[in-house]
Amino acid sequence: MSELPDRPNLDQLRHEARELLRAAAAGELRAVARLRAVSERVTLSAAQLAVARGYGSRSWPALRIEVERRRRLSEQTASLPSPAGEGRGRPDAPEGWRSFGGAAVIDVAAGALFPETLLIGPGHALLHASLTRPGSGGPASRPLPGSPAPPERADSLEDVIVIDDQGVRYDLRVESAQGPSGGPAQLRCLLSPVPGRDVAWLELRGRDGAATRLRPSADPTARIGQLAPVPPGPAERQLTDRALGLIGMRLNLADEAADEILGRYCAAALEKAAELKRSGELDPDSPLPGQLARLCAALTEHRPADGVPAAWSAMLEAAPRIDGPRYHLGLGVDVPPIDDVAVSADSLVSEPDGWRLRLRATPAWWKYSEDRNRKWSAVSVEAGDDRGGRYVSNFGGSGYSPSQGYEEVTLNFLPPLDPSARALKLTFQGASQEVAVDLDLPLTAPSA
Repeated sequence: MSELPDRPNLDQLRHEARELLRAAAAGELRAVARLRAVSERVTLSAAQLAVARGYGSRSWPALRIEVERRRRLSEQTASLPSPAGEGRGRPDAPEGWRSFGGAAVIDVAAGALFPETLLIGPGHALLHASLTRPGSGGPASRPLPGSPAPPERADSLEDVIVIDDQGVRYDLRVESAQGPSGGPAQLRCLLSPVPGRDVAWLELRGRDGAATRLRPSADPTARIGQLAPVPPGPAERQLTDRALGLIGMRLNLADEAADEILGRYCAAALEKAAELKRSGELDPDSPLPGQLARLCAALTEHRPADGVPAAWSAMLEAAPRIDGPRYHLGLGVDVPPIDDVAVSADSLVSEPDGWRLRLRATPAWWKYSEDRNRKWSAVSVEAGDDRGGRYVSNFGGSGYSPSQGYEEVTLNFLPPLDPSARALKLTFQGASQEVAVDLDLPLTAPSA
C-alpha cells in the first residue's frame, strides 16, 4: 500500500488512474491484476477505485475527500504566522471561508437586485443574488421539494459598480441564472479580484446612484457532534420524510391549484404506508400511518391538523409567520464526511419569510442511478430550534465548480425562524451516518 503525501494533488491522482487504465487495456499483467482485484471490468471507475484502494481509501470519493482534508490542513498550517511574525498579512497567504451580507435591494438596469450573500474562499468569491425584472410579479418563488432546477440563463449586470472601503474596484460577472423565462432569477456571480481579509465592506452601486453595502457576517458559536449511525427504523423514517415533504409542499404552495398536487402526493404517501405495513417492515403498532392519514386530511381539506405530532402541526401553524429575524451568519462549519461526502456549511441567511443555508459538498451533492434517469441528494439536513420548532427544507439550486472540486448548494427552509429561538440544531444525515451541529443564534439581528 502506498502512502498518500501530506499535500496530495488530485489531478496527479486522476493522471495515475488514467495511466493504470491504459496499461491494463494494453494487457500489462500488473495493471490488469490491480483492476481485477477491485472489478471485473476494465474501466476508468475501476482504475480510480484501484488507485484509491492503493492509498488505503475504500473508494475514489473517499480518496478525494481525504485529499481535500489534507489540502485544507496544509493551508491552515501555512496561514499561521511564524514565531517571528513572518508571513503575517502576505497577500498570497491561504485563507478560510468567510461571508458578507446584510445588503438591501437596489435598482439596476435589469430590474431590482438583492445581493444576498457573498462567499469568499481561497482564490474564489461568489455572490448569490436575486433579480426581479419589471413586471415579473415579485420575488422569486420557491421550487417544489425535489423539483428540477430551472434552465440556466445569462442576466447582465454590466451597469453595477462594486467598490470596497479602500477604493478597490471589482468586476462582477454573472456565472449562471436560474428561474422561469421572463420571471425572477436566482443569480450566481463571480467577483474579482478576491477581496482581502482587511476589507470592511463592499458597496454595490446601481442605476440612478442607488447603493447598498455588504458587510462581514456575524460568526455564531458552532458545536459539531460525533459521527453516529443513523437510528434504526428505516420504514418509520420513510413515512416521516413523506410527511415533512407534504408539509413543505403546503408551505410552498399558496394557491388553490396546490390541492390537486397535494392530493396526488398524499395518495402516494398513504399507499406507501399501506405497503410497508403489508410487508412487515413497519411495526404493526406504529402510529405513523394514522398520523399521516390525519395530516393528509388536514392538508387537502384545509382544517386543523389534529391528532398529528406536535412538530408537524407547529410547522403548519407557523406558516403565516412573516416576522422571522434578519440574520446573515458566517458558519464556517466543516462536517465530518458522511457516507463518502464531505459537507461544509458556509452561511445562514434568515429573512422575515424564511431562511436558507449555503453549503459545499465534496465530491458532489447529488447521486445518480446507473442510467442517470434518477437522482437523489447524498445528504439531507434536518433543523430544529431550542423552542421545539421544526423546519422543513427544499432544494434551492446548485452549481458545480470543476476547478474547485465541489458542488455549491442552497437549501431553503420553512417556516420562518422563530424570533425567540436562540439556538438551532442542524442534523446532516446520509444513508447510514449522521452528525449534529448546534448553532447559537444572535440575541439581536445585525443592522443592514
